[in-house]
Amino acid sequence: MTVSVLAKSASMNILQRPNISTPYVNGDDMFFRCSSPLRLAGECQIDGDVKKGDNPAGWTLGIIQIEWIETNWAIYRGQYNADGSCFLQRARPPARPVQGCRDTRNPGGIFYDFHTDNVTVAAAGQPFPVQMTVGFKDGPGDAYPLKRLNSQTGKDNYLWKAQLEYHFCTVLSLRNPNASRYIHLKHLLWYLHWQVKFQPTNFSNLGAQWTITPDGGAGANGGHVGGLYDGGPTDTKFISILTVPGVANCNGLAQTAASAPNSRESSEWSGFNVTR
Repeated sequence: MTVSVLAKSASMNILQRPNISTPYVNGDDMFFRCSSPLRLAGECQIDGDVKKGDNPAGWTLGIIQIEWIETNWAIYRGQYNADGSCFLQRARPPARPVQGCRDTRNPGGIFYDFHTDNVTVAAAGQPFPVQMTVGFKDGPGDAYPLKRLNSQTGKDNYLWKAQLEYHFCTVLSLRNPNASRYIHLKHLLWYLHWQVKFQPTNFSNLGAQWTITPDGGAGANGGHVGGLYDGGPTDTKFISILTVPGVANCNGLAQTAASAPNSRESSEWSGFNVTR
């Protein structure tokens, strides 16, 4: 006998479903935040035979999360048509060179590692079966400046519309320390969406209340968790980045794109092509 997962012991329970807050002004920015993060609890038991030399030491249960697609742009308009408009794109090259990424605090990591309960490691000498549990919490968000200067007109342009979408695949996985192999036990898909229009009520005081209007119809604003599935994902776009070394880090991509977004300007109010 070798160390293995005890049959029917793996579970991944949704403790809290994700949802969004209406965007709000915070200082010089418009904040996009969650009203409730996704919370999960995962567990499994590993079994073995001590008499045959089986050792649970180093077996690790954790969560692997990949973001497989992101939409992230904003349009700015001046108070008047002649003040112009601007478009900021954070989710397309060169600002974001790739879509798919792995979500870890430490670049190069595999397991989600933002909280102390994200992984559990079995110790030498623990009696079989070994109960292993992990927790997970994630509530992504972002922010856009309330205004930016249009270099063509020399006038301030104000946040007028934004669309943010984050799509994730989250996997409960067990790592075999001897073979450096991952056993994917459960997985789910989930997302957060914002699609919103904005209008200052006072262009001279952007800290005053804004008119904030959800846009885009059903599904454009909110959070959703898809079905919970046994095993790991089978789609190649997930498999290709799930545990492969050298995959882009989600937080690194986001920070770079926010600091240097793709930018286009117009000398009048323009309907920009938001797909590029």
